[in-house]
Amino acid sequence: MKRLFIIFAFLAAAFSSCKKSLEENYMNPELTTSGSLGKLLSGMYLNKRIHPSYWDWYTFVMPTTGAFSQTVALSPGAQMYVPSTSYTENRWVDYYDGATGTDYNYSGPGIMSNYREMETVYNAMSAEDQQTGLIFLKVAQVILYDQTSQMIDLWGDIPFSASNSLNVTRSLSYAKFDDAESLYDTMITNLKVLNAYFDTATLATLQATELKKQDLMFNGDLGKWQRYANSLRLRLLMRISNYDEATAKTEVTTMLNDPATYPLITANEYNAVLWMSPTTVKSDLNDVFSGYPYAPAYLLDTLMLANNDPRTDVFWDADGTNGFKGFPVNGTTAQYEAGGYATFDSATFFYNYNIPAVLMTAAEVSFLKAEADERWTIGTAQTDYENGITQSTAFYYSINSNMVLKSGDYTALTAPTTATISTYLLKNAIAYSGTTTEKLAKIYTQKWMNFFVLQAGQAWAEYRRTGYPVLDFATSTSASGPTPPNRLLYPSSEQLYNSANYSAVSGKDTRDTKIFWDVN
Repeated sequence: MKRLFIIFAFLAAAFSSCKKSLEENYMNPELTTSGSLGKLLSGMYLNKRIHPSYWDWYTFVMPTTGAFSQTVALSPGAQMYVPSTSYTENRWVDYYDGATGTDYNYSGPGIMSNYREMETVYNAMSAEDQQTGLIFLKVAQVILYDQTSQMIDLWGDIPFSASNSLNVTRSLSYAKFDDAESLYDTMITNLKVLNAYFDTATLATLQATELKKQDLMFNGDLGKWQRYANSLRLRLLMRISNYDEATAKTEVTTMLNDPATYPLITANEYNAVLWMSPTTVKSDLNDVFSGYPYAPAYLLDTLMLANNDPRTDVFWDADGTNGFKGFPVNGTTAQYEAGGYATFDSATFFYNYNIPAVLMTAAEVSFLKAEADERWTIGTAQTDYENGITQSTAFYYSINSNMVLKSGDYTALTAPTTATISTYLLKNAIAYSGTTTEKLAKIYTQKWMNFFVLQAGQAWAEYRRTGYPVLDFATSTSASGPTPPNRLLYPSSEQLYNSANYSAVSGKDTRDTKIFWDVN
């Protein structure tokens, strides 16, 4: 629908919005002063679905994408596969409009409203100012495409091309739902254009200084933005590769065969990761891990413990009595409440103010490359696969070593040695051997493990796309949701306030409808 216009004026790290109620949200938005392109860019990082926040993790990540991807153990219950409609609506609203503390406990800008306001500010500039301001719009576009693809992966068709018109025209209209497949195609095409732009863009001194100040993730490094844009494009191409293999194969082959033209996130130093801080934007998630504490048995027992996975200690704390033990998928409420299972590692996750916002890592890129190598004989699949495991291990230990603790006194863990990782890579269940199907299963499983709870949305999307790892889910007693859904249902507010446009997609609005790329 045409989402509510909210303009955020950013002064330092502060922001405000005008969302008050559904009625005001859709019919009577207030206007606030436009911010600069740089400050609007920095505001996008403050969206609570980008950086780790209590509300997102407690109400959405853990009970929805984490539970449906089985990267977290879910407390048994009749409604355990039926997401709260108010919480999923919060997720929807945060992408478009953002929220204020009076709505649900925190303030944060909307991704789409911020980007539309950047377009409006840019369009009002002189031609000379547009030349210097364009870089902020291009950088924001990469963030927009990343977040938009996640929305599609959750819901399918979404309002996009005409959404948030109040930020552009200052008049209210209701937006159509754009076709999910077409949106993916548009983003894949435009990310290629962004690659060329970042490759040749040059910045004046003042422009470079402002970008460095406002770009909270890469500090104005255009080379890293180019790698992020290309890596995101690789993700989207592989996401559609079972649906449109011809396009994916052609475009991915071109990218991987020409790394000079299409540089990727090939090392952890290039990761699209936003580190938090207790003095600025912090991750305060200890209550989240209190509410969803346990390791799932398949991940911990079957995959990690059985193979001496070097990430076990950085992922989990052993129970004082039972040691490392995961909660079984068919466990009972009584068992869950009694405890005795491994919990999330205290220093890495529980008390850590510095849990980063993870958008794209070298490990994910390596696993994507390994899949393409194996399917289309492009590069050396084993090398990319093993690189992915090594990079994943190093990344998680870097979170532990960079911990900023809310409480407690913990010594950073010693990262596994090269010899330890090499031994792990030789385990029968891990070693890159077997049939093509078996090799791909190992790639998919390791990518899923790397996503873990930090990228639970990606874990759920890739699980639906690939069917790996092969997970068992207990069947709940709820007739409305005995097993995890294939997608989320549209918010009731969308049906109410955007009924004319919703009617065009209402036939797809079932929990069993698959996202277009899900042909597994």
